[in-house]
Amino acid sequence: MTGGPEIILSIKDVSKSFPGVKALDHVSMEVRKGVVHGIVGENGAGKSTLMKILSGVYEKDEGTIVFDGKTVERTTPVQALRSGLSIIYQEFSLVNSMTVGENIFLGRFREAGGMKGTHRKAKALLESIGSNLSTRQYVSELSTSEKQMVEITKALSFDSKLIIMDEPSSSLTEDEMKRLGAIIRELKGRGISVIYISHKLDEIFEYCDYVTVMRDGHVIDTRPAEGLSRAEMITMMVGRAIESEYPERPRCVGGPLLEVKGLNTRKLHDISFTLNRGEILGLVGLVGAGRTEIVRAIYGADRVRSKHIRINGCEVHIASPMDGKKHGIGFVPEDRKMQGLALPFSVERNISMATLSKIRKGLFLNPALEREMAQRQIGELSIKTPSPTTVVESLSGGNQQKCIIGRWLETQPKILILDEPTRGIDVGAKYEIYMLMKKAVEQGSAILLISSELPEVLNMSNRVLTVANGRITGEFDPERASAQEIMNMAIG
Repeated sequence: MTGGPEIILSIKDVSKSFPGVKALDHVSMEVRKGVVHGIVGENGAGKSTLMKILSGVYEKDEGTIVFDGKTVERTTPVQALRSGLSIIYQEFSLVNSMTVGENIFLGRFREAGGMKGTHRKAKALLESIGSNLSTRQYVSELSTSEKQMVEITKALSFDSKLIIMDEPSSSLTEDEMKRLGAIIRELKGRGISVIYISHKLDEIFEYCDYVTVMRDGHVIDTRPAEGLSRAEMITMMVGRAIESEYPERPRCVGGPLLEVKGLNTRKLHDISFTLNRGEILGLVGLVGAGRTEIVRAIYGADRVRSKHIRINGCEVHIASPMDGKKHGIGFVPEDRKMQGLALPFSVERNISMATLSKIRKGLFLNPALEREMAQRQIGELSIKTPSPTTVVESLSGGNQQKCIIGRWLETQPKILILDEPTRGIDVGAKYEIYMLMKKAVEQGSAILLISSELPEVLNMSNRVLTVANGRITGEFDPERASAQEIMNMAIG
């Protein structure tokens, strides 16, 4: 990068190692004042490690960091904030039991002028980014996008010169994304730099002036976003050319496998549909439309008022997840960390969880069988882990997701429910998961797919059902219907 605005952040030959892993290997990059600088790369590329070093969570092993003209040797998260460098993580660092104003000036009430000054200053900061949130509202009552506004306002309260946004759009609706885009442009207009990390390449091209691509702990290149093609970016990220972001649509649809009739809950109204053998059936709807509630009710995870389910033509009773599993249903939930994984447990234990009966030896588990099962899935799914005994929490998001999918593939499910299977996952790992989906249906399973990424549903599904206000509002052939037609019905 030459010419243009002066540099706010310079990173030269920064390295960081953990036991058995070199997370960063002589990384160098520059971020200029008043620009939006995107960082992309597969899970495990080193993006998060670099950001944690910048924000004082980790200490670098070697290299030089210069921020706002000053060399940074050692820092803490508090020192980084006070120097003008803020980071907004995917998991917000807010206190739900406190108000918006209290969160913005947490630990600084005295310097803000007491509680009265805290709310007055917080209100002025919120208004400066176009938010009319009440500073006296409790954070527990806020939506995801509103919490994000509080995090951004908190960063502004420290007079931040550089704000790092790590996957800021992972849980936002389309309207909330527009608001985030407006805030990013507002920050840029004030001369504040933004580092924007996202797996959603459309956002990188829309918001970013420059893009740094990372892979396996190295910086591959830094380029202006304008003039960089999507194919070039993906090739740099994964180290190989990918002709398409999606494999060819599976074409192996057979007869009815799952029939759902008269499914009713407090939120769902007369849900009825059929899922065919060898089919990927996509569910499209806005956040809160009832998509997740439909699959949870089928699986037996939620209470229902009524439902009739037939599998392979036979009426079945599913009142609990154990019943769902017994009848050949696998469920990869929306939130892998909270609902899908036992984070302190090993990779092999997370993979074996749904099939413990197969590896039990009397009262105890057979460790050799468990290891064999784990190694089979690690190999078939290309799970990147130092060993089967590695704690699953230490893996990247994409590899964690593969562990959950591998768990259910071990059960050889008839029906596989995938709720947001690629959320927060890089483009290379997404393609691998798409190939796993295709292989599963080609072997006779059927998939119920929920995704907030419409292109994903349209390119992977054989049929699409739209859901709005707890009802199925339409059925579409994704090869013939337009995205506009489908979204019109999803909006209801």
